[in-house]
Amino acid sequence: MNEVKIRKELKVFRGTARYHKHLYPGKSPIVLTDGCKYVRDELNANWLFDAILKYQDEPLLKKVNFQIWEFRQLRNDLTWLLTCREDTDKKPLISQSIKFSDFPLEYIRIWVIGSIALLPTEY
Repeated sequence: MNEVKIRKELKVFRGTARYHKHLYPGKSPIVLTDGCKYVRDELNANWLFDAILKYQDEPLLKKVNFQIWEFRQLRNDLTWLLTCREDTDKKPLISQSIKFSDFPLEYIRIWVIGSIALLPTEY
């Protein structure tokens, strides 16, 4: 599936009809909206939501009710960067370099509010 088609499909998600648990062994679930479930299942991104869920135990994130997660391919090489911010103008609280990914988009933003992961268009 190419990036243009995926972006077009992601624009359809407004609100959510259902919430879907995302479990990781030994961790409490986060709940995914329909849009995040699409990203997880159709774009093979279980690992992305596993990472978001695992980072919820970090002391820096314990009291952050609104999290902005971004996953982007860096332009200067083929590495990727996963970050979490408290707000768009703040420095990242979490930053993880990933050497390889076959994620089909160059960039995606996911919000976590409480324990709900959603696409910004679903707010």
